[in-house]
Amino acid sequence: MTNPCMPHPPLPKPRAVPIVLAVLGGLCALTLVGPIQAQTKATKMAPTSQANTGQSGVLNQLAQTYVTVNGTAIPNAHAEVLLREQLARGVADSAELRAAVGETLISQTLMVQQASKLGLDANPLVQAQSALAQKNVLSQAWQQSVLGDIRIEDEDIRAEYARQVSSLGEKDYLIRHLLLKEEPTAKLLIDKLNAGSKLADLARDYSQDASTRERGGLADWTNTVNLLPALADAVKLLTKGQFTSQPVRTESGWHVVQLEDVRTNKPVALEEVKPQIAQILARRKLDEKIKALRDKAQVQ
Repeated sequence: MTNPCMPHPPLPKPRAVPIVLAVLGGLCALTLVGPIQAQTKATKMAPTSQANTGQSGVLNQLAQTYVTVNGTAIPNAHAEVLLREQLARGVADSAELRAAVGETLISQTLMVQQASKLGLDANPLVQAQSALAQKNVLSQAWQQSVLGDIRIEDEDIRAEYARQVSSLGEKDYLIRHLLLKEEPTAKLLIDKLNAGSKLADLARDYSQDASTRERGGLADWTNTVNLLPALADAVKLLTKGQFTSQPVRTESGWHVVQLEDVRTNKPVALEEVKPQIAQILARRKLDEKIKALRDKAQVQ
């Protein structure tokens, strides 16, 4: 969840880099997860022969009928997409999952058939939703295609890493904070702090920041470069244990901030964040291509 204290993502910490399985991203690579095909109406999915692994073979497999419902043929491609979506969410591949995918396709097809009988497919708003869904799928497929062609050089990664490290301050801060919608409420809670209340307790009862509320308002260690300017200025003036005497206004609302601890900043080693930096640079190049398209577009 996005931290309302931070305007931009900080230098990423080491973590597993997720594999994006967009609806058509995998199909562009022309490889099958299974591959899969239907054997019976019981919606079994089973691997097929790996002999024909060329582009035409994969396309043929995707086009083959997975199951037929009331005369409507459902291709393997539909099952492949649903299976990929579940795998992308971290669901383990299993016979049960593949059977569930089949059941979902059958139920979905039956509902679509009933919707058509009722004329819902002629509803302008339903048609608009369908068109927008198709645009979304195609735009994601285009993005995955562009990202697949982008090459990020090591020297670019080193330069971006150096830029981010040089922008960091010398200290990291551990803070608690309250996020409120209105200034009078923030001032009232400062009065409670002055009277002896604990910010951690007040955060659980009053803070609007869902990402820190259950932790008593405690945020992760952060550098001031990653904080919104008003919060960064306020934090630098605090000593350990001290809280702001007045609410701090940001675009997210009104904050009451308490400084828990301070430490010397130690940037994450380059090798630990190379994949994340490469993703950042690739996304930046994608954004440049999108901007170029907008600059050339005739919008009336």
